[in-house]
Amino acid sequence: MKFSKLLAIATLAGACITALADDMPAGPIRLLVGFAPGGANDAIARLISTPLQNQTKTTVVVENKPGVGSNVAAGEMARATPNGQVLLLGSTGGQTIAPAIYAGKLPFDPAKDIQPVTLISRSALAVVVHDGLPVKNISELIAYAKQNPGKLNYSTGGSGTGAHLGTEYFKSMAGVSITHIPYKGDAPALQDVMAGLAHVNFAGLPAAIAATASGKVRIIAVTSPKRVPQLPNIPTVAESGLPDYSVLTWYGVFTTGGTPAPVVKRLATEIGQVVNQPAVRESIVKLGMEPAPSTPEEFAKLFQADMDRWGRMVRTLGIKAD
Repeated sequence: MKFSKLLAIATLAGACITALADDMPAGPIRLLVGFAPGGANDAIARLISTPLQNQTKTTVVVENKPGVGSNVAAGEMARATPNGQVLLLGSTGGQTIAPAIYAGKLPFDPAKDIQPVTLISRSALAVVVHDGLPVKNISELIAYAKQNPGKLNYSTGGSGTGAHLGTEYFKSMAGVSITHIPYKGDAPALQDVMAGLAHVNFAGLPAAIAATASGKVRIIAVTSPKRVPQLPNIPTVAESGLPDYSVLTWYGVFTTGGTPAPVVKRLATEIGQVVNQPAVRESIVKLGMEPAPSTPEEFAKLFQADMDRWGRMVRTLGIKAD
């Protein structure tokens, strides 16, 4: 092969490598979390930040920016230069429910100013009932609620949470009346079901499973489309009387709207590789979630569908910002 042809091939290969490298933000990368340290958003952000930094050789700094249901952090990211250097560890509640609750009061457009990058994980909720409630499955819960209208209540960690909207969605599909009792946090909401002061709670899997050890509550269903590995013998709500019911909470990474597509794709690829590392996958499963990295297009489709669904529910319930 002639030297000139070899040189041309080498030049082309070098250009491809340079282009690939250019797709990665120069750094440092700021990974914003819209809640205080200690929650699920924060746990996942810190879980992926170090391996992402090691893999890309780019500094990744986690910053907690709590406030307005994650919209303080989302707003800061939305106003950033669209180059992929500012990311947000977002969630169903923070990015699809809170924007609907604060509609018209945000200094950014949630549908245009934030760009989905990749899904990280998703999780079912567990339908937990007090042991004294004479129901063993969803069909019996629906029948009991219809026979005793207004006598049942359900607890949540607060108005506008995923559990609140997921339970209201259940009520609307089942045609039952169950009174909402909002608490200031998921832990006291579940504790009062254990104490018999509330009857039903749609809880995160780890907390629900731990609560069953008391013998005071039981799990009668999960909200996902299929059964979860942590509870293989527990049926889904869909299996148990409401065939079209499905609620999954999710966590994912967003960046600033208008960020070039190659940068978004590169970030999704790098983060997806991190999530698929055995140690990271194991840690996500221990949090009661299913690792589920995706393409930007797949995540954008899910994001828009949940924006539409939970936006309608917020408007129907008339939930307003405090």
